[in-house]
Amino acid sequence: MSTQRRHAVWDWNGTLLDDNEARLVAVNESLAAIGQAPISLHQYRDTYCVPVPHFYAKLLGRPLTITEWRTADDTYQAVYHEHLPQSGRLMPGARQALLSWIARGGTQSLLSLHSHTRLLAELSQHGIGTLLRAAEGRRGPTGGTKAAAMRRHVQALGIPRQHVVAIGDSADDALAAEEAGIAVVLYTGGSHSETALAATGAPVAHTLAEAVDMALGTPAKTRPTAQAGAAA
Repeated sequence: MSTQRRHAVWDWNGTLLDDNEARLVAVNESLAAIGQAPISLHQYRDTYCVPVPHFYAKLLGRPLTITEWRTADDTYQAVYHEHLPQSGRLMPGARQALLSWIARGGTQSLLSLHSHTRLLAELSQHGIGTLLRAAEGRRGPTGGTKAAAMRRHVQALGIPRQHVVAIGDSADDALAAEEAGIAVVLYTGGSHSETALAATGAPVAHTLAEAVDMALGTPAKTRPTAQAGAAA
């Protein structure tokens, strides 16, 4: 490989998995369940953050009550998992990006806030689990951040941190990587707008192939700025 980085920690939802449609449907159903108006994908990508209760608070202009959060989260989880089988698919170039990383001498794993059991089933369904050294999902409550899990994941890899890079689609991926002491590249096809990702100060890629190049330290080709929501 062309740099010191030799292990990639991929994100799942919004990075390798295109679940934007399922997420938006689920969010709007959860907002309706607490008496709120629906939002557009553009609004979602400009507003989304974790912990997830903070996202709803930004939309409502106030914190949710405990009852509202439980109602919103229960509705979201039920609708998302009902809708995902019809709309979820791998992101454009996802399989090729994983194969490219391996072809260039690297190893890779996956860390997600998605349910661990569901994550393993979806990786098997899409036929990419064998391309990963390890895959780890959320085993506890919903709504949290990735930082603590990323620290544990990187430590368990047994690879020096300077050789590890995270690839994800959210500001939380950038924060988790920073707290774990590893590099990060952010991809514009998922939960955040390009503007929101750029505000983290992390390198931003418009395609997964570009993300692999940037993760390896290869400069991305100059291109016009564009919202990658079209990948949804």
